[in-house]
Amino acid sequence: MSHQFPNLRVFTCTPVDFAGDESFFSRESGMFCRGLRSMGVDSLAIMPGPARLGDDPLLIRTDAENLIDAAWWRGHGLDAVILYSWAAPRYTPIAAAIKKAGIRLMVCMDTCGVISPHSNSRAWFHDLPKRILLERPFGKGKIRDLAKYLVETLASPIARARIHHYRQADIVTVPTPDGADWVRREARCLGDDELASKFRYQPHPQSPKFLYSGVSKEKLIISMARWNPEDWAQKSPRVLIETYRRFLAVKPAWKGLIIGSGATKLLERLGMQVVDGLQFQERIDPDDVPALLDRASIGFWSSRWEGQQGTGAQALCCGCSVVSHGTPMMSCFRHYVSRDSGRLARSNTPENLSTALTLEAHAWEKGERNPFSIATIWGSEFHAGEVASRALAFLDLAPVA
Repeated sequence: MSHQFPNLRVFTCTPVDFAGDESFFSRESGMFCRGLRSMGVDSLAIMPGPARLGDDPLLIRTDAENLIDAAWWRGHGLDAVILYSWAAPRYTPIAAAIKKAGIRLMVCMDTCGVISPHSNSRAWFHDLPKRILLERPFGKGKIRDLAKYLVETLASPIARARIHHYRQADIVTVPTPDGADWVRREARCLGDDELASKFRYQPHPQSPKFLYSGVSKEKLIISMARWNPEDWAQKSPRVLIETYRRFLAVKPAWKGLIIGSGATKLLERLGMQVVDGLQFQERIDPDDVPALLDRASIGFWSSRWEGQQGTGAQALCCGCSVVSHGTPMMSCFRHYVSRDSGRLARSNTPENLSTALTLEAHAWEKGERNPFSIATIWGSEFHAGEVASRALAFLDLAPVA
């Protein structure tokens, strides 16, 4: 990354009142702001709500009403806004205000791409019902999900409301290549070819701290996520642990490490037995994550769905390969395993996942994985400055790299 753009003023915006501390600026919208600043761009992050203790100086807090006021946006003298609205219809007034202010607008989504029957009909009717009907505990949440699924399938009002949101933007980004194609397909089906031309693949930015130092890789596999019961439907920890059990039985020289909130209680909560060679860690200091991934060899996840799996992207930047499964609901990993960077299981079952892990371990043992190559390729795609540079090019504010 060689270009600097000190004469540009590009803000990011998140329309939800999150904490504005380091946890926000280490990912997505906040990290995008830092990536822009690394290129000399005048960039701050905007968020609704009153100031909170610990807010970063790069954060502007404002009343929610200002976000739908074109005059308020115009008063900042911006060249562009990076809006993390996820193209949700409830945030369309914000996008419309930015457009009315005459500011270039990039809308960022976080989805695997299977967002309606118009995007990927096979996955919608085959994979999504399993997620909604079978895996979520019965209750109001399940009823709400079922109602949304039926409404989308029968009438598509939510998808058509997204079309109006897309029309406000100059560029709409999706964090996986397949996902961008599928969301574009929905827009073309319900909109027109001009609207479909707005879509781009663009990953969420990652900190440049995630890199490979050249240390010897250990026979270590990392799975990092949230593991509390409310996350089980997505993260599928029973499948994860059973996969580790099968893998470590045939590869005892390897070790597995499951990290994240709720990790140390998983075996007890799931009623599962201890697995030799598998450890659990409740949390890790964010500053220690790059060093841990630096020495690990493989990142492994058994989620049923993800938008962009951020820790997977970080693992690749640190020279790890990754293992998961390749269903459309995990379109990020269909991309992650390309370029000799990992392996996909045929399905999200312990049998198929353990086979994929075993084959990937063989690849490392036979010298078929090059951590320097993996880290270089994916760092140039995921690091914040690189993502910001491509975003400016998409917005016609910088030369195409």
